[in-house]
Amino acid sequence: MMAGAIDGDDKEDRAGRILPAWMDTSTRVNVAFPFSQFKMQEASEHLRSLTKLVAELADLAADAMPGPQAESVRRRARELADQIG
Repeated sequence: MMAGAIDGDDKEDRAGRILPAWMDTSTRVNVAFPFSQFKMQEASEHLRSLTKLVAELADLAADAMPGPQAESVRRRARELADQIG
């Protein structure tokens, strides 16, 4: 067979190069991310206690140093404690 001749099932790529039948122009890549298996679980009792403690401390700080920033921290701490349980 002469170089450059197409034989049977051989193909030409977009650039006009001859590719043997066993060669495919597509490329497939499988990527597995280490975080692809999320496991959901309930918040632990320690985490719930901690968020309640932070909310109580935010209340104390807001009472001791009133102002818009203290109220914002108080609100965020309460929301977090309510979300976690």
